Amino acid sequence: MKSILKPQPHTRKKRVQEPGRTIPPTLKYAVPLAFILMTGILFYVWLHVQMVGLSYEISSAQKQRKELVEINKKLRIQWASLRSPDRIERIALNQLGLRPPERGQIEILP
Repeated sequence: MKSILKPQPHTRKKRVQEPGRTIPPTLKYAVPLAFILMTGILFYVWLHVQMVGLSYEISSAQKQRKELVEINKKLRIQWASLRSPDRIERIALNQLGLRPPERGQIEILP
């Protein structure tokens, strides 16, 4: 009898996991889902903090605008009173010693 050697298939030994080391299928999806959820929550909180900061800036800018409008009104009133013809004439007569022109002092040029 002839002995025929059959090639043995290469077999890999399967890694046998210990019973306590198996990862449950729900945990496989729970960790990435928790990471995505935490990232979303942190993004939401960051946006909310930005919104509160911007609302403080807007409030401050509105207050500053209101003050500037009030100062502008006061300056316009002061400007109008300073360029009043009566005031200018009074300063010219009292402080500068000027007098209205007499007849013959005004010459019209052709």
